[in-house]
Amino acid sequence: MRLFLRLTALAFVLLLSGCESDDEQQLKVLDLTTTNLVGTWKLSETYVSPGGETSWQPVEDGSSYTFTQEGTFTSDNNENCAEGEYTVDDDNLALTYTCEELEEGQADVWNLAVHSLTEEVLILRGVGCVEACLYKYKKI
Repeated sequence: MRLFLRLTALAFVLLLSGCESDDEQQLKVLDLTTTNLVGTWKLSETYVSPGGETSWQPVEDGSSYTFTQEGTFTSDNNENCAEGEYTVDDDNLALTYTCEELEEGQADVWNLAVHSLTEEVLILRGVGCVEACLYKYKKI
């Protein structure tokens, strides 16, 4: 009986240590590279503080970005301009809108910091935010 219990315990330990769960795969942090960014990302939650405590808030029908391997993107975030080019440098993501339809005073380059990137989740942070301002995008 002892041998059976030991073998069962050993098999259980080997089974747990030999497999990577879906949750672990989703939480595996990736480097910010063009290859890891390629795909469509949809805004699902925000973590924005107006000066006090905050928590993640769900976003209904959030905007999305689609990044290509060639360094271009499309987005439904800006109704006057839906396309541009992007660059990655360390943990920074620069979106350069290439449309002539931008309104006066509207920035043609958005600089964002990448807080974290996994296979399933991209969290962006506004550069220069004093309080918390995080935007969670899920890969679709």
